[in-house]
Amino acid sequence: MKLKNRFFFAASILMMLSCSDDITTPVLQLQQAAKLNDISPAEITFTKDNSTDQFPEISWEKASYGRGAVVNYEVTVKNNTTNKSTVIGETSENKLSFTNAEMNALLAKIGANPGQTSDFTISLVSKAFNVYTDSAQNTISFKATSYDPNTVNINWKYAYVAVGYPEWDYTKAYLIGDPDGDGVYQGWVQFDSATSFAILDGKDITKVLAKDQKISDTNKGFVEVKVDANGNVTLSKPSKWGIIGDATSGGWNKDTEMEYNANTRLWTVATVLGNKEFKFRANKDWSINYGSNGSTGYGLKSNGSNIKVQKAHAYIITLNLTNAGKYTYSMEETNIEQSSSSMRLPGSYQGWKPEAADAYLITSENRDFKYTGTHYFPVNTEFKMWDADTWFGVVGDMKWNDKKTQADFVIGNGGNIKLTDAGYYRIEADTKKNIASVIKTGWEVIGSATADGWDKGQLMTYDPATKKWSITITMKDGEYKFRWDGAWTKNFGGAITALTQGGDNISITAGTYLIVLDPDKATATVTPQ
Repeated sequence: MKLKNRFFFAASILMMLSCSDDITTPVLQLQQAAKLNDISPAEITFTKDNSTDQFPEISWEKASYGRGAVVNYEVTVKNNTTNKSTVIGETSENKLSFTNAEMNALLAKIGANPGQTSDFTISLVSKAFNVYTDSAQNTISFKATSYDPNTVNINWKYAYVAVGYPEWDYTKAYLIGDPDGDGVYQGWVQFDSATSFAILDGKDITKVLAKDQKISDTNKGFVEVKVDANGNVTLSKPSKWGIIGDATSGGWNKDTEMEYNANTRLWTVATVLGNKEFKFRANKDWSINYGSNGSTGYGLKSNGSNIKVQKAHAYIITLNLTNAGKYTYSMEETNIEQSSSSMRLPGSYQGWKPEAADAYLITSENRDFKYTGTHYFPVNTEFKMWDADTWFGVVGDMKWNDKKTQADFVIGNGGNIKLTDAGYYRIEADTKKNIASVIKTGWEVIGSATADGWDKGQLMTYDPATKKWSITITMKDGEYKFRWDGAWTKNFGGAITALTQGGDNISITAGTYLIVLDPDKATATVTPQ
């Protein structure tokens, strides 16, 4: 009896172990592959009107791997024309759902172009425990005609700038257009690097208006592209945009710069405007500028009329130059914090009278708490900055460079700013960061003939008695010009007996010279030493 009992006990243990294995350990063997169900309808044309509708449901009968198996599914769609494919979803369920807009965007990734009908194949794989992968029993097919949601409101001729053509993506392409019907397509394109491109008709992308166009490293950037009826392409130089006018803090003499957002493809600036006028222009030059087109809206045209600001206020100004040749702008009131437009520099040179007319000013063109201005200070001048009854002086020490031409310092409730040497100085201050600098400046000689080439000018010495500037300088064979305050806003060139603003470079042979400049008379003398 004891032996019989032991036999039944052992048999029971084996049965328990066997049952336990059946429950916890699946049989990792495909018993039944997944099977895709046909989609209906199997042909669809995407449009703006049906973009929010549901794309036909993609569903399937699940695969079987045995009891307890964890199965996930990966669904792929392939463009049969381009042979490109993309995974459109992963799930443990037996279906995927998309809107028409979502599917249209997915198909664009695999070469589906607007206005074209293409054949697509959907395939599926099952993954047991993400280790064992098996294809479904079948694939399914459908036809789709894509559309570009960025063109639905364009009712004039337009074209795509297809970067990398024939491998291009219409969802990333810039649009140029012919809104006035003169046969010339034009628009602005941001080229981030050297590349090639073609221009394709927007209504029929199989029609190539121009091909084999090149952008080099030297002309990449925000560029205007034009193509005429004969396929001739012209490109502007890379451009940066700003606003200018008596409504801005810089007046009609200096631009308030805008910033480009590559994601929105818009130029923007936040600034205070007076109730006067302004325009948009490129590269701080009038050769390319836009003003009002005379409509009641916010339309722009080349060399259009000044834009009138109805209310003095801070605005976010937006410039849209990428709407297929029809350009617009917007103005949104904002409550951004703004600085004053200027601070005064009362000091020993004028009797410490901050509100007097002879107190120097430093200005903040964009009302961004950054001020600058250039003025002549007599020997041993002391001064402070003054803004609406608030005084800014030196906190700590002024840290001068070795040549005593520049000092940086902290500003706040501190001592006087001291300049021991007479001369012209550019004063820069940031009242948000509470830092400032004084930089000795004035007229300089710059060019290939000088020691530092066109990169850095050689500062001249000012004589307040004669109001002339001079320098003894060793020159190389080459060219030079006169430049004011380290910038090209004001520069002299041409004949030294009759210098002109922005004039030609002046040639000189190697040697040491005494050069004297009379900016008031726009003349100079060059004497060998």
